[in-house]
Amino acid sequence: MDGNFFFVMGVVLVVAAVGLAFVGIRDSESFPANRAMLVGVTALFAAVVGGTVAFAVVKSVEEQDERKEELAKEEQEAEGEAEAEAPAASPGGQPQASGGGNQQPPATTATSLDVTSPEDGSLVFEPNGLQAQPGSVDITYSNPSQVAHSIAVATANGNVLGETDIFAAGEESLDLTDVAPGKYVFYCTVPGHREGGMEGDLTVTGGPTP
Repeated sequence: MDGNFFFVMGVVLVVAAVGLAFVGIRDSESFPANRAMLVGVTALFAAVVGGTVAFAVVKSVEEQDERKEELAKEEQEAEGEAEAEAPAASPGGQPQASGGGNQQPPATTATSLDVTSPEDGSLVFEPNGLQAQPGSVDITYSNPSQVAHSIAVATANGNVLGETDIFAAGEESLDLTDVAPGKYVFYCTVPGHREGGMEGDLTVTGGPTP
């Protein structure tokens, strides 16, 4: 059933109304001829009107059902698109990174530096200027002389990050962690050695701050 039914019923009602009007005007004294004819004509009009109303109700229900189906389909498509755009969750409930594979945490930057001092025991470091990346800084200090020395690293305001034991004719390592970008100083902790010139600058720059 479609909208053409309304058009057909409308034409039928118009034709019937015009026909009855014409007959009634022409034979006004004898129309309707008998009671049965009146009942029949009335029943015909009632049937046509009732059929039209019934069709309208059925058509409305069908349109509502079709609209519900369309809305349900649109909701399902929207949910499917949302699920496709959402990141996949891992078994623990955390979103997984796209691109496949397990992402590893960024590696911690580690800088290894070598420092020495003269074999004759002079109060200097060689080199007296060091550069490193933020993170772990490993300083290996070699003292070939019989004069005891050490090496320590401190911030500009004197906060000591670490230091080695005082030793002679040997090698010690100083391992620093979580060193942030900035200016530092390294020096010998033996009394009077730093004042005599046994110190240098450590510059930490570049890369993310730990």
